[in-house]
Amino acid sequence: MLRRFTTASVATLVGAVASVGVGAPALAQPGSASARGVVVDLSADVLGVAVISADAVIGSATAPPGGGTDTSTLIAISLPGALGVSASGTVEEVTATRSPGVSSALSRVSGLNLNVLGIDVVDTAEATASVSCPFDGAQSADTTLVDLELFGQAVTLVANGPSVDASAAVTVPGLLGAALNASLTRTETTTAAGAAAAAVRASLTLSGSVLGQPVVIPVGTVVVAEAICERPDAPQPPTAASITPDEGPQSGGQTVTITGTGFVPGDTTVTFDGTPATNVVVAPGGTSLTAVTPPGAVGPATVVVTTPGGSAPPLNYTYLADGSDAVITDLTPTTGPTSGGTTVTITGTGFTGATGVTFDGVPGTNFTLNPAGTAITVVTPPNTAGPAVVELVFPAGETTAPTFTYIAPTITSVVPDQGPSTGGTTVTITGTGLTGATGVNFGDTPGTNLVVDPSGTSLTVVTPPGTPGTVDVTVLIPGANATAPDSYTYLAAPPTAGAISPDEGPQSGGQTVTITGTGFVPGDTTVTFDGTPATNVVVAPGGTSLTAVTPPGAVGPATVVVTTPGGSAPPLNYTYLADGSDAVITDLTPTTGPTSGGTTVTITGTGFTGATGVTFDGVPGTNFTLNPAGTAITVVTPPNTAGPAVVELVFPAGETTAPTFTYIAAPPTVGTINPGQGPTTGGTTVTVGGSGFVPGQTTVTICGQTIPADEVNVAADGRSLTFRTPACRAGDTTVVVTTPGGSSDPVTFRYVGQVLPVTGNAIGTPLTAGAMLVIIGGFLMLLHRRRSVA
Repeated sequence: MLRRFTTASVATLVGAVASVGVGAPALAQPGSASARGVVVDLSADVLGVAVISADAVIGSATAPPGGGTDTSTLIAISLPGALGVSASGTVEEVTATRSPGVSSALSRVSGLNLNVLGIDVVDTAEATASVSCPFDGAQSADTTLVDLELFGQAVTLVANGPSVDASAAVTVPGLLGAALNASLTRTETTTAAGAAAAAVRASLTLSGSVLGQPVVIPVGTVVVAEAICERPDAPQPPTAASITPDEGPQSGGQTVTITGTGFVPGDTTVTFDGTPATNVVVAPGGTSLTAVTPPGAVGPATVVVTTPGGSAPPLNYTYLADGSDAVITDLTPTTGPTSGGTTVTITGTGFTGATGVTFDGVPGTNFTLNPAGTAITVVTPPNTAGPAVVELVFPAGETTAPTFTYIAPTITSVVPDQGPSTGGTTVTITGTGLTGATGVNFGDTPGTNLVVDPSGTSLTVVTPPGTPGTVDVTVLIPGANATAPDSYTYLAAPPTAGAISPDEGPQSGGQTVTITGTGFVPGDTTVTFDGTPATNVVVAPGGTSLTAVTPPGAVGPATVVVTTPGGSAPPLNYTYLADGSDAVITDLTPTTGPTSGGTTVTITGTGFTGATGVTFDGVPGTNFTLNPAGTAITVVTPPNTAGPAVVELVFPAGETTAPTFTYIAAPPTVGTINPGQGPTTGGTTVTVGGSGFVPGQTTVTICGQTIPADEVNVAADGRSLTFRTPACRAGDTTVVVTTPGGSSDPVTFRYVGQVLPVTGNAIGTPLTAGAMLVIIGGFLMLLHRRRSVA
C-alpha cells in the first residue's frame, strides 16, 4: 500500500482536485431548477485506515417537471454518523420554481460551522445563492456572504475570482507533519441556456509524509448555498376556456377567474376591450388566474389573456349598468303613509339600465323609466314609520337617492265607541294614513266587512263578538299599525232575572235579598226597587246570582229591575210591608188602667196604615181597630202586672213604640172569712176568699195588728189567702186585706173569750148561783146570769 503514495500519485491527486469546479448551469430539462443548502462529500484513508468520512445533502428542492414550486425551510444542519467531520447551523430556505415563462431557485444558509479533524474550517453568518432563467431576457446568478472565516480567520471571497487557500496543522495517525488544506471559491455563472451560483465551494486535502514519503490525500468538497436553473423552452400561446362570473358592473372592480392553459406567473396580462385588468395573479401550474375588471361601457366586452407565448382566443364578458354614472337631482314627494301607495318621481341623468327602486331594501311597484334615462316613477311599498333609504337598482349595483320619510297612520275617533258583546256593530274609524289597511282588530279579534275610504281618512268595519269590557282598536296597515287604546267598549248582553228571595220586606229597606238569573256583571250591575237603587250589590262568580240590600219604599208592590252594561232584565215583583217606620204617634189616652186590663186605649197620630195590632209588654191587646185614614187606633188592654208597660204598634214588618201605659193594681175584695171567730189567744188559721190578692204583696190587718206579707199565704189565682190570728180581746174586730192596689172593705171577725168553771176556792169567796168567771182581754171578770158585765 505504501507504494501507492508516490510523488507521482500525489501529483495526480492534486491535479484531480484542481480540476473540480462548478458544472454547466443547464440541467437536463429546459425550464428545470434546483437548490441545495449544504452538500458534504468528504472521505480520506491513511495506511488503509479511514480518518475522515461524511456524505450528506442538507436541504434540497427540485422544481416539479410539470411546473410549480418545491420548497423546504428551517432545516437543522447536522452530520450524524460522520467520522472526523461535524457541522451545525440552519438551512433557512431552499426553493425551486418552474413555469412556462421562467425557472428560478434560491438557497439560504445561516450560522454555518464546518469542523474537520477538530478544526473549524469554514464559518459564515449567512450565505445565499439565487438564480433566475426567464424565457425572455438575460439569466441571472447572485450570491451573498456575511462574516466568512477560513480556519478562524476572516476572509473575503470574490465571485468568480481567485480561490482563497489556507492550511492548518492537524494530527492524523500514520501521517507525519499532517496539514489540512482548504481552497474556497465563489461562483456566479450565466449562459444563454441557464444560470448557476454557489456561495461557497470548499475543496479539502490532507498533506504530510507516510513512511518518509510526502503525500497529498484528496478529502473532497463542501458546497454551501447552491442554486441552478435552465431557461424554459419557447412558451406556447395560452388558451382561455372560461371566465367566471361573465358579467359585472360597468365601474369595474369585480374579481373574475379565468381558466385555461399556459398562463405565465408574473408575465400574463388580461384586457377587457383593450383595457388592462389589474391584480392579475396566475395560479401554480398556469391553468387559472384571477384578475380585477377595469371600468367599461355597458354591454358586451372582449377579454384577452396574453403571455410571452402569445394571446388566447378571446372570451366574452358583459358590462352591466351599476348606476355609477347616475346623477339624481330630485325626489318628490318626500313623504307618504306607512301603508305605501305613494307615487314617487325621481329625476336626474344616467338612469338608463335601472331596473327598479327600493325603499329600505323593499322594492317599490309600478316602476317606469323614460327612454332618455332621466326620470323614474315608482309606487312606495309599505314600511315602518321614519326615514327610508331610497336606492335606484341597476343590474350590477345601486345608487342612493334622497331619503323618503314614511308617516305613521293615526286614529282620531271610533264611532260608536261601544256595542253589545255579541258584535255586529258597524263602526266608523277616522284618522290619517289609513290607506292600505288590511284589517281592524278589536282586542285580538279581527272585525269583518272592512271598507277603506280611498282618501285614507276613514274606514268602516263590523265588530266581532267580544268579552264585556274595554278593548284596544288596531287598524292593521303594512309598515305600521294604528292603535287607539281602550277606545271601544263591549257591553254585556241584557241580563235575565228569574227570582228574588225573599220577595217581601220592610218599607224602611235594609233587607238583604238574593236575585238569581244570568248575565250579571261583577262590579257593573245595578238593582232598583221602583227606580230607587239598592245598595251593596254583589255579583257571584259566574254572573248567575247576586245579593243586594233593599232601599226604603212605599208600602205595597214594587218593581225590581236588574241592569248591566248590556241592558235591563224583565222586572221582578217585590212587596214592601209596613214596618211603622213612618208612623208618628201624637197621643195615647188614657195612660193608666188596672192590672186586670179591660181599659180601652186610643192612640192617635199618622202613618198607622198597615198596623195589625198593639202589644202591652209584648201581650196583644184586644178589640183592635184602625180608622181608614191610618190616624187613630183603639185597643183594649190585656191584664198585666202593675207598673209601666211598653206599648208597641205592630206592623207586618216591624213595630213602632208608643208612649208608656201604666198598669194600676185594683183594691182587693173580701167575700168570705172562715172561721168567722176564734179565741182571744189567737192562733186560729183563717181563710179569706175574694179577689185581687197579690202573692208576696198582700198584708192582713186584724184587731189593729198587721200580719206581714211573708206570713200571708196567697193562692196562685189571687182569690184566697190564709193567715193565723194574733191574740186579741174578746169581741168583734175588723179584718182588712191590703195589696198594692189598695185595701179591701173590712169584714168582722169575733174573738171569743175562754169560760172557766168557778168554785168558791177560785176567788176565795163563795159565788152565788148562776155566777161565772170570764177572762176577757187578759182580765178576769165575774159574770152573773142576766147581768152584763162591762
